[in-house]
Amino acid sequence: MTQRWLGRRGMREYHSRVLLCLVMRSSVAQSSSGPQRDTRARILDAALACFAEAGYEQTTIARIRERSGVSNGALFHHFPTKEAIVDALYVDAIESFQQGLWELLQTRSRSLRAALGGAISHQLRWIEQNQDRARFLYMRGHLDWDSPASAQLQELNRSLAQAYREWMAPLVERGQIRPMSMLMLNAIVTGPVHAIAGRWLAGQLHSPLYAYADELADAAAAALSGTPASSRRHPRSLASQGRIRLELVSDDGSVIANGEATAELLPRSAA
Repeated sequence: MTQRWLGRRGMREYHSRVLLCLVMRSSVAQSSSGPQRDTRARILDAALACFAEAGYEQTTIARIRERSGVSNGALFHHFPTKEAIVDALYVDAIESFQQGLWELLQTRSRSLRAALGGAISHQLRWIEQNQDRARFLYMRGHLDWDSPASAQLQELNRSLAQAYREWMAPLVERGQIRPMSMLMLNAIVTGPVHAIAGRWLAGQLHSPLYAYADELADAAAAALSGTPASSRRHPRSLASQGRIRLELVSDDGSVIANGEATAELLPRSAA
């Protein structure tokens, strides 16, 4: 994988492209405002709520129309099928998430660890703040490759991946990142985040999702750079309860009865 140093002029050009992309995205969002945008948003919000409550299979397009409060004509003007609603929800969610990544690229983090920390923290915060959207994305998995929405999603991903390649180029040249494909880099950085987020959304983890940000960023930085991550020392928590096993023994040494009990453990100073 051949990379080149962008230089100051190249960095200015790259920075301008990121700003231009953000301005264009903002202009598109503003131009689509108004009654048409409101109707579309109401339909998508209603669909997301229905999918969260009943799942995709059990949700009918009639139920979405009823919950959104729009007419049949208005709904089918925007979305001819339930699948079209699902595709639009998927692309909108990904675009919402990627907007934060574009903003992070604009800040120009100077180190690999700082950039990874920012990207992973953004992903965790986005999931915490958009739990129904995140559950929907994990439930859906991916779009059908031959759908119009898939082509739109591929273009979003292609633009972002190119911006990250250009940001990574100096780090690769300086040896801070091992040369690798974007596919591998994405798997290394986001794979563990998805694994933890999936368990958190399922209610299997009780710590705040953001609490895992530092360890995930350390692990990703170590994998991309090939340098072992420094260990983080966590204070050992003291047990608050203990289990006691009791045996009732006769004079000849045989066990007559036994049992277990749980007792609260107090600090030495409180004993």
